[in-house]
Amino acid sequence: MTAKEYLQNAYKIERRVKIIENKVKKLRSQLEYAGISYENTGASHGSYNGDKMSSTIERIAEYERRQQELALILIDKRLQIEKSIDAVADADQREVLERRYLFYQRWVGKFNKENGEYIMGITDYMNYSERTIYKIHGEALKHIIVPKECSEMQ
Repeated sequence: MTAKEYLQNAYKIERRVKIIENKVKKLRSQLEYAGISYENTGASHGSYNGDKMSSTIERIAEYERRQQELALILIDKRLQIEKSIDAVADADQREVLERRYLFYQRWVGKFNKENGEYIMGITDYMNYSERTIYKIHGEALKHIIVPKECSEMQ
């Protein structure tokens, strides 16, 4: 596993957490559409609907358990990545890595057409050119030590 792949793990886990979160929201809205509160599991409208609703509620609970498990994994992974980044001696290199892999910031800012706001990128925050940020990033990656247990996972 490369240093870059290792650092991207937190983002990948967070994306999975958000996908599960969206599944939970979707299932809850389906229950609400059917006129049933997620918390109100006692009322059923016939055995078929009751079985379906019970199954849906069980799925929601399973998704929530999985979401909690992934959130704990994410916290552990982020702490591990933070520790690796903190070990980088150069302050600029550390900042680029933190902004990219812990805050998921873009390299360069962009204009959001939907709300008319400008979303700042790493270049904006650090007041460096895009080329310089890439150079700092490349040098920083050379100083990241991938934990042995992570490199053996690939």
